[in-house]
Amino acid sequence: MDSPTQLTTVNKPSGTARERAALDGPDALFSALVQTATLEFISSMQLLAERARFLSGADGLSIALKQDGSFAYCVSVGNPAEAAGTVDVHKAPIANCLASAKTSLVATNTSRGQLVRAAVPIMRHGEVAGFFELSAPRSTFSNEELFAVSGLAEMVNTALDHKRAAESARKQMLDFAVPAKSASVTPIAWHAAPQPEAHPDSPPLMPEPLKVQSCQSCGFPVSEGRRLCVDCERNPNTAPAQVLPLLETEKDESWISTHGYTIASVLVTALVAAIIFWLR
Repeated sequence: MDSPTQLTTVNKPSGTARERAALDGPDALFSALVQTATLEFISSMQLLAERARFLSGADGLSIALKQDGSFAYCVSVGNPAEAAGTVDVHKAPIANCLASAKTSLVATNTSRGQLVRAAVPIMRHGEVAGFFELSAPRSTFSNEELFAVSGLAEMVNTALDHKRAAESARKQMLDFAVPAKSASVTPIAWHAAPQPEAHPDSPPLMPEPLKVQSCQSCGFPVSEGRRLCVDCERNPNTAPAQVLPLLETEKDESWISTHGYTIASVLVTALVAAIIFWLR
């Protein structure tokens, strides 16, 4: 009777959805994403192991993957020769498979009869990233059976790509979410004059009013320090002219000068009234 499926090495995500949602920051979101990707990866390995066992007719089958420099069993179905733990890479046919990066097969006689074991490599980026380990109580596996199992290796690579993409996205987003350190004050260069510190409560400094002068010849406004405008400087025949200063205010006139007409009118009216009164 087939033993139940065994999952090893890869840990299932723990905690309820409410507990995961209670975590703060972007780490909570991407931790849940990585846990979901890991669960999907385990489910994919389970389906691939079941499919490989069906295609090969093996009595037991395990999938081992390379993790942190060593090989470890990921999933096992049926009655595998090795159910869990770290892979013994020095035992045939695994040693031959890792050394040659090709399918290796070993048949032995046991007290229960013949036993055949095979290892089918899973290639990734030109290296052996894992293997299918098959076992069956018979003399050998056919080439067609082993070829069918080797065709599933690409699907293992696809599942690995999805899992590692989620882990990479979490790492990148956490690095991006780390607040940048406060910018330090830029040191003053040896040749730069020290700048006064800005106080938020102090009123802003107003620029000084621009001093404007007039050309002594034509009266055109010129900058401070100039006596003539450019055109007058180019014309040697220009004679200096008396020009009133720009925006000069009028001089204040006396009260008599301002109201002289009114006073004269009153005096004339009074004189006429006196003559008329005198003639009566």
